[in-house]
Amino acid sequence: MNERLTPHPWKCFEQPLELTNEDALWAIPRYHIVCTSTLATRDPDKVEQALADGRLWDIDTGHDLMVTEPQAVADELVAIGAA
Repeated sequence: MNERLTPHPWKCFEQPLELTNEDALWAIPRYHIVCTSTLATRDPDKVEQALADGRLWDIDTGHDLMVTEPQAVADELVAIGAA
């Protein structure tokens, strides 16, 4: 894994993002792939709505789920792409 790790690009923190059409932004469906342990710290109403909409998947692992459970993350991304 170490050979694939790279530093996070600093410019993403310095370069402002200019969004000119907020309505279009909010029209994009949001999907969530989260660690099961973090569900308790999230807004219960938003979690309930995302679950009801079929837009939340939880994977029972630690914070770096893409490292510890790469196949599960990939499977969920494929499912989102097919939605």
